[in-house]
Amino acid sequence: VLETLRKHPPTTNLFRICTKAYTVPGHNLEIKKGEMVIIPTIGLQHDPKYFPNPDQFDPERFSEENKNTRPNYTYLPFGEGPRVCIGMRFALMQTKVGLVGLLSRYKFSVCEKTAIPMVYSPVGLTLCAKKGIHLTISNRK
Repeated sequence: VLETLRKHPPTTNLFRICTKAYTVPGHNLEIKKGEMVIIPTIGLQHDPKYFPNPDQFDPERFSEENKNTRPNYTYLPFGEGPRVCIGMRFALMQTKVGLVGLLSRYKFSVCEKTAIPMVYSPVGLTLCAKKGIHLTISNRK
């Protein structure tokens, strides 16, 4: 679930208001108090500096051993810090419980109508497949 959220975050950006003036170290850039800051979550989560081979699906990135090797604030599907999504733990638990229920009863496979690699719709604030994700679902025996 965590690797899926890294590759396909629910939102591409986080929006925050600067609460005090800040100069970016090593740059001639000052962010003034009250200015909006846009954090490109999809850019961070696909940056090879933080996630080697970012296009590869690798759930091991989130093993106890590996998750401590990358800097804080580079994985942000629910935000981070005092403004982190209040429903994060609940959403992750519900997703895992739902997946166990579905995968224990059904087999899922991708149809030919689904674009691989996924092509995102250019409109909207959330990521979604441009032409949808089409699956074949069959009962497990």
